[in-house]
Amino acid sequence: MDLTETEISSKQIFSGRIVDLSVRTVKLPNSEVTTREVVKHQPAAATIAVNDKQEMLLVEQWREPIKELTLEIPAGLIDATDASPLDAMKRELNEEGGYRADYWEQITEFYSSPGFTNEKLYLFYCDTLTKLPEKKPLDADEFLTSRWYNLEELKHLSAEGKIVDIKTLYAMSVWENMLLTGAKAKE
Repeated sequence: MDLTETEISSKQIFSGRIVDLSVRTVKLPNSEVTTREVVKHQPAAATIAVNDKQEMLLVEQWREPIKELTLEIPAGLIDATDASPLDAMKRELNEEGGYRADYWEQITEFYSSPGFTNEKLYLFYCDTLTKLPEKKPLDADEFLTSRWYNLEELKHLSAEGKIVDIKTLYAMSVWENMLLTGAKAKE
């Protein structure tokens, strides 16, 4: 069975700085017609930043949509000043943590929630970190703190429901798998 949906029409509801919202009318595989609410979102880059003590960097910040403080890996939008997802991640590691990494590896790319948005995330691993004497300033509307956590602390925080961000939970899983299998990010 062909599961493809065919777009019949699309109506833009909102156009913003980060997202656009449209309502699309689609023809389903069974020829019925329905609507889909679609959020078009800028792509983003995130990193599993690991220091020489085998700790991962997380940032804590307020997230208005869920009205909570969250613990997340450093991440940010890929904007017009970035030539690549890697450039965006280097910028965010500097802004959010005050670090530069001498080693980078792209782990994967994925969609955060393809049922309603096209937001694509590029996940990197980095180590061989250097604390910078002066970090780039955060965005004017960005307030956060950063801290290092070992894997056991991360697992405990996750079990307590204190890490609710899917990219961070996924990054923890990737990092734990690297440690358990003895896989080295750098060969």
